[in-house]
Amino acid sequence: MTKILELVWAFLQVGITAFGGGLSTLPLIEYQLVIKNGWMTGDGFNQLVAISQVTPGPIAINAATFAGYQQAGFWGSLAATLALVSAPVAALCVILAVLKRVSPDGSKKFKAMLRPVVAGLLTLSVVSPFMATLENGWKAAVLFCAGVLLIKYCKFVKDYPSVMLLCFGVFGAVFLQ
Repeated sequence: MTKILELVWAFLQVGITAFGGGLSTLPLIEYQLVIKNGWMTGDGFNQLVAISQVTPGPIAINAATFAGYQQAGFWGSLAATLALVSAPVAALCVILAVLKRVSPDGSKKFKAMLRPVVAGLLTLSVVSPFMATLENGWKAAVLFCAGVLLIKYCKFVKDYPSVMLLCFGVFGAVFLQ
């Protein structure tokens, strides 16, 4: 039971402090799972991120569900997932009630104040996978950069991202052994 309470507390903190969507929550989840609680290694966390991105649904919720299940089974996954979403849903209800009473200019100012926070968290979410890529050597770094460039400039990849995932999975399996 204490493991479930620890999961609830960890993901409640992530849910309270996360802004900007799934990718921006990854540094906070990594801090809770790897650094603070030691429930996973860095490689284990990178695997969790990969699984969370491949499975349908929001990344943060998938990560909470997976980590909760790994630590405490079904009840751990349920507790971690509910803890992650409960604080943002409650905060959203309060913020919506306040923003309905505030002028449109006040609403715009509030949104503008959140932008730098979200940008910083998104930047941090790229650092961890990039560092893991660099640890695998120059071939992995070249594949990473090629993937970023293809996503940015190739219309085919934008239209069919699953093809790129398949190709890079095969390239990684062949060249990064």
